[in-house]
Order: sequence, then C-alpha cells, then structure tokens
Amino acid sequence: MYILMVRLKVKDDRIDDFIEASIGDGVGSVLGEPNCYRFDIIQDDEDPTKFAFCEVYEDEAAFQYHTMAYHFHQWRDASADMFAEPPEVSFCRSVYPAGPADWDAYRPGAVDDSAFQNGTLHVIHAPQYVQADKVDDFIAAVTLDGIGSTHEEPGCLRFDVYQNVEDPTELYLYEVYANSAAFDYHVGTPHIKLWRDTVADWYDEERRDASMAGNMGARRGRNVWPPDNWSWSSGKPAF
Repeated sequence: MYILMVRLKVKDDRIDDFIEASIGDGVGSVLGEPNCYRFDIIQDDEDPTKFAFCEVYEDEAAFQYHTMAYHFHQWRDASADMFAEPPEVSFCRSVYPAGPADWDAYRPGAVDDSAFQNGTLHVIHAPQYVQADKVDDFIAAVTLDGIGSTHEEPGCLRFDVYQNVEDPTELYLYEVYANSAAFDYHVGTPHIKLWRDTVADWYDEERRDASMAGNMGARRGRNVWPPDNWSWSSGKPAF
C-alpha cells in the first residue's frame, strides 16, 4: 500500500468550507478511483482548526492517478486560501499490518442517513520520531501493541503503523476506536503498558518536541468522513 498521512491547519472562519470541500474529494477518491481504498478525514477534538487525512492507495501509480482526478483539482483550488499553515504530507508504507488486512473504507449497502454521519469514532493520527538505530526494534514493539489492541480490545477497530518511505525514522500510529471510552480502555491494557515501557528511551526527543509545538503534531478526534457505518476495522491482522 502507498499511504499519505497529511496534517492540515485551516483558518477559523473556513472550517465548514474546508470540511465540505474535503468530503467532496474523499467521496470522489474512494467511490470514483479504482485503487483508492481510504480517504479518512479527521478533526482534532481540542483544536477544531486541525485536521488530518489518511489516504490509502494500491501503489504510487494509483496516487498519481488521484492527482490527475477532477475532484482533487477541485479540492486543491477550493482550499488554496483556507490554510492557516502549509499542509504537512508524509508518504508511507504499512509496517503493521504487513500481511492480509481489510483496507476498503466503502461498505456496499451501508445506509445513507444523517444518523451515521455525526462522527462518533475516536481516531488517533500520531507521528512518532525514533532514533535511527532503534527503528526496527520500535516497529517490533509497536506491532505487538497493535496485535494486542485489535485482537483483545472490543472497541479497537484499527491500529495501523506506517513508516515514511523517505524518512524511515518517522513512523505513524493510526488508531481507530469505537468511541473515546474505548480509547480510555486501551490506555489501561497490558500491551500498551509494555510498549510504553519498552520504547521510552527510543525517541528522537528534539524532533518530537518540535512536532508537538507546531502543526506537525498528532491529531486526536472525530471522523469527519467516512460515516460511522462504513468499514473502519482492519480485520484483526495477525502480522
């Protein structure tokens, strides 16, 4: 998979316009492009001007196809003056799941009703900056956390780990929970405690602090799109 992890910050008075334009791009991408599997749009709970995209394509060629699509150009032109800061884009590969998994966001037959469009899921879109000599160990440790989360927690729908293809020391956690209570449940599990203890000294502290201070930090919040009743589960991947 070829994955884009995008972080965006928009002007206060353009939030609704940005959401409308981005949903249009998401619908066009997932329903109109043959090899776009996901175009998740997340809005931060604490700062509603902060958004994130998680875009999943079959390969780089599928992404290039996306950049030529009408809906992408329409979004790009419409949103050009909406940003408070330049968007941050990381091109990634999946390190967990590394095997069979469910990627498709679209669920055929899903009821199209406003009841399912309120964005009640809780999503984590978080960069992790790791010391170069600890990257492989970090991936191994966080994979165990991902397996524990998706297999043992009733409210964890997805726990993906992505690696920047241009900067292997930058990884992303992309976690989807049924609601904020399910995330609180996750925080108390033995697998996250083991992971936190294991990786505590493996971070690039300077980069992590810089990301937390600016636009590059994590987004934690609701799903703007797709709706709650589309496919959010990764299918409990084994590796």
